[in-house]
Amino acid sequence: MAEPEGVVPFVQIFICFTLLLTAWELYLDLRQLKKNKEKSLPDEIKDLVPLDRFEKSQVYQVDKKIFSIFSTFVHLAANIFEVVYLWPLMWKLSKDIVGDNEYLRSIAWQIMTSFVSMPISIPLELYGDFVIEARHGFNKKTIKLFVIDTIKSSLISIVMTSLLIPIIIAVIRWGGEHFYFYIWIVCQVLLFVVMFVYPTVIMPLFNKFEPLHDAQLRQRIEGLAGGLNYPLQMLFQMDGSTRSAHSNAYLFGFWKNKRIVLYDTLLQVQINLSKEAGSALGFEYVKEDAGLRLKSVKLESTAAGKWNEMHKGRVDEIKDGELVVGVKKDSDIITDLAKVIEEVDKMMQTDAQGSLNIILDSKPYTTDEILAILCHEIGHWFHGHVSKMLVVSSIHIFVIFRLYAFAMYSPSLFISFGFDPTERSIMVGLSIFMLMFTPVETIVGFGMTSLTRMNEYQADEFAVRQKRATELASGLRKLCIENLGDVNPDPWYAWFHHTHPALVERLKAIQAKDAIINKKSQ
Repeated sequence: MAEPEGVVPFVQIFICFTLLLTAWELYLDLRQLKKNKEKSLPDEIKDLVPLDRFEKSQVYQVDKKIFSIFSTFVHLAANIFEVVYLWPLMWKLSKDIVGDNEYLRSIAWQIMTSFVSMPISIPLELYGDFVIEARHGFNKKTIKLFVIDTIKSSLISIVMTSLLIPIIIAVIRWGGEHFYFYIWIVCQVLLFVVMFVYPTVIMPLFNKFEPLHDAQLRQRIEGLAGGLNYPLQMLFQMDGSTRSAHSNAYLFGFWKNKRIVLYDTLLQVQINLSKEAGSALGFEYVKEDAGLRLKSVKLESTAAGKWNEMHKGRVDEIKDGELVVGVKKDSDIITDLAKVIEEVDKMMQTDAQGSLNIILDSKPYTTDEILAILCHEIGHWFHGHVSKMLVVSSIHIFVIFRLYAFAMYSPSLFISFGFDPTERSIMVGLSIFMLMFTPVETIVGFGMTSLTRMNEYQADEFAVRQKRATELASGLRKLCIENLGDVNPDPWYAWFHHTHPALVERLKAIQAKDAIINKKSQ
């Protein structure tokens, strides 16, 4: 694309930076892919991970990494084409749709630029969920749920865009020469609003939140929080199993209004059997007062056998003697024994087909492991990690707007990307500026990643000081193994990308801190 004389070739600079950053990312990806293709168990993790789990983890990580590399090239080509050719075209189109009003035109343009990539991003998401994740037993979504989630996300994006863009434009226009200070203040307010709205309004649109069912576990968690002066107000469990078999827990809330959320995959073992007509379910049962005791589990050409092929060695492997205590239909859990029997018997019929989601009495994690993991999370609160990261983000936002003030009306910035030289749109200029700021953002992102890793070590030490080192190590090891986490990371890739230390490094640090603290306390 030829530039008029005297115009800085920003678009060519953008493309060069994009290609260089992509080449760096590709180099790191290939290093990691090489590590994930290793067949032998490294000496440093032989005592931590069984060979069969290591092999399954390696295969999973290879599948994800190859798909990630492919997606990188697709997004690279699509993003350059979108920015260089479609952005100016859609800006002209937005004028034809809503007129010359900057607020309406900017909203329309932002929505169009957000949705123009969906024909590429949606197929990639489908493949990631229904091929990669499903192949390794993690995906629990249905196509219907995927479509509903996509529609909800799109509507939320439209609403948020329509609300926030007019505020940003109005404040920058009103602020004059020192707009960057006023928009920075507004961003801080909006950040806190989003931190409240997202977990309390938006997330419940996608997941079901209920008070923790397990009364004994609730009592233990409340005791933990009380002993550490953590101002716990609400304790939830979330139906994470509706979408994925991955496990997690998190804390959120302001000041004295803290909440803890546990994924149901931390609390109970769920098995999603897929049965075809003419095949067998793969087990028999004996009715007991507490549930259905499994027996005669068959692995040959059965729904149970297919499940165990992917889940062998994991906590959700189907075995003789397991007790079925419930059945999950859609987002509802059925625990009435008569109805559970009805659902199981229905799928035992030879001509039956579909899915059966059964809930076992066995627990994937012990109560002490869950408490140790939550103790680690409370450690983040104790050390003020969230507040410190907010301060860093606040400074980051201020710097961005201060630098944008120097370039916001640069004719070269607009001309180089195909816009009219008289164009002065706030949103167009800010979007182009952020593209040019990408190399700096990459460095900032690396710094934030490194800081986050340091915070993880500090939160681990907090749990160790509460005498929970053994349970924390056990829980972290189990989380990594059950989620097929990367136990063999390339050091360069981990250094640049991983927000959490590698399992072996983390467990060594926990053991070392435990020895020092215990020695001091004796």
